[in-house]
Amino acid sequence: MSRREQAQLRRQQLIDAALHQFAEKGYDGASIRDIAQAAGVTEALVYHYFRNKEHLFEEMLKARSFAPVLRRVLDEAGDETHPAQVLHRVLQEFLDMMYDNASMARMFIIEFMRNPICHKYFRAMLEDNTANLARYLQHQQQRGVFRTDMDAQAVAGMLLGLAFAVFFAWGHSPEREWQQRRDDFLRHGVPILLEGLWGQAADAKNV
Repeated sequence: MSRREQAQLRRQQLIDAALHQFAEKGYDGASIRDIAQAAGVTEALVYHYFRNKEHLFEEMLKARSFAPVLRRVLDEAGDETHPAQVLHRVLQEFLDMMYDNASMARMFIIEFMRNPICHKYFRAMLEDNTANLARYLQHQQQRGVFRTDMDAQAVAGMLLGLAFAVFFAWGHSPEREWQQRRDDFLRHGVPILLEGLWGQAADAKNV
């Protein structure tokens, strides 16, 4: 393993330890010392990779961000994939990512309203995801697929918000039950939501 690979592995180890500590103790309760001890390293090594706790927190969020996944899904879809399928996949990926990173998502819920530092970074992540999804919706409006009087930004926020609500309600469940709840939302809830978005063209649903 090269030095660079070793450094990347160590950095990821510190991010994983930070996630565990932040999820267990909250942002204010977790210290660099706690994170170093959890990772089995010295505090000095943590500071070698990260300027301070806030920098480590920010990098942890970036490492678990949905934004790269969302961009990949939308880029791969293009105009060839039906928008209903695209939105179904976006929401499924979003739900699965939250469930797979449940400790971070729970911290998100707890810390969002009470901690200014956490609020700043969480809000930036939400706005980034909402803006990316809104651009896709706007593109479909321009194609005549979705209604032109639709507020794409508001709809994007609503779709991601509803998915987050599904996780909030059922994300603590065992995997099999979670998958059933997720699939029920995607199979029944999403088509109902999309009914209000289609454009006036008779074949808008079938583009």
